[in-house]
Amino acid sequence: MSYVYLNGKFIKSDSAKISVFDQGFLYGDGIFESFRSIGRSLYQFSHHYQRLLQSAEALAYPITFTQQKLEAILLELRERNGLNNAYYRIIITRGEGQIGFQRDMDNNLTCLILAREFEGLDDNYYRQGIELQVAQTRRNAPEAINPQIKSISNLNSLLGKLEAKAAGAFEVIMLNNKEQICEGSASNIFWVRGQWVFTPGASTGILEGVTRATIMRLCEEQLNLRVIPGEFKLQDLQFSDEVFITSTSLEVIPVVKVNGFTINQGTVGPIARRLRKELHREMGTGEGYA
Repeated sequence: MSYVYLNGKFIKSDSAKISVFDQGFLYGDGIFESFRSIGRSLYQFSHHYQRLLQSAEALAYPITFTQQKLEAILLELRERNGLNNAYYRIIITRGEGQIGFQRDMDNNLTCLILAREFEGLDDNYYRQGIELQVAQTRRNAPEAINPQIKSISNLNSLLGKLEAKAAGAFEVIMLNNKEQICEGSASNIFWVRGQWVFTPGASTGILEGVTRATIMRLCEEQLNLRVIPGEFKLQDLQFSDEVFITSTSLEVIPVVKVNGFTINQGTVGPIARRLRKELHREMGTGEGYA
């Protein structure tokens, strides 16, 4: 039986309960972070913790636990569940409250932490590449919802994911309201031309992923490639040497087709393969880890 951490206690998962009046359930008033551990090493947790604080500050959540306290909770949860390489999700909501927008916002927060063994994708995805479909659903405008808040209210991404499923594609590319490339439903996107790597910048309304930042650094430090964040249209990536997407769980997956347009004759290029290898080396997983 697995354990979760809920409001200060380690509880068996089948016994964990949250109120039907929890504001996360009623209004999507909550934030989250997902990340991994390699053995007992919480990979890049300081970055995820800082982003959690960023999201909390934007929603006026009074976060009181320190990074060290959270690390201790995460490692104990790993031990209780007998995990080796864990995949974690921290979820914080405004807690139990009332119905209606005139409600009191000063509730005790709900904090839920889940952990399971990390299971990577079948390696065929990395060897053969994937297909992306351009979504009809547009990314939320940053003027409407701050993209720096990693919110549990994620219907926009879910709609994109449903479009990918309907199209038989692995993932979608979501454009913003200016028809600029933004990101996937749960991934960041890159494309390569020669010694240049391009990716949508923060001004497009993306959530700047922790893995995205790592890949940008590895491109420049290990592969001697220049990374150019900016505002781009769909046609800017169609004639690329390579396209790939990144996330904490997906790592680096090569893309061989976008909206029916074949990239590099459908061949997986060397940059995505090298970046995944460099990512594994940095994580300490060893070659071939998926």
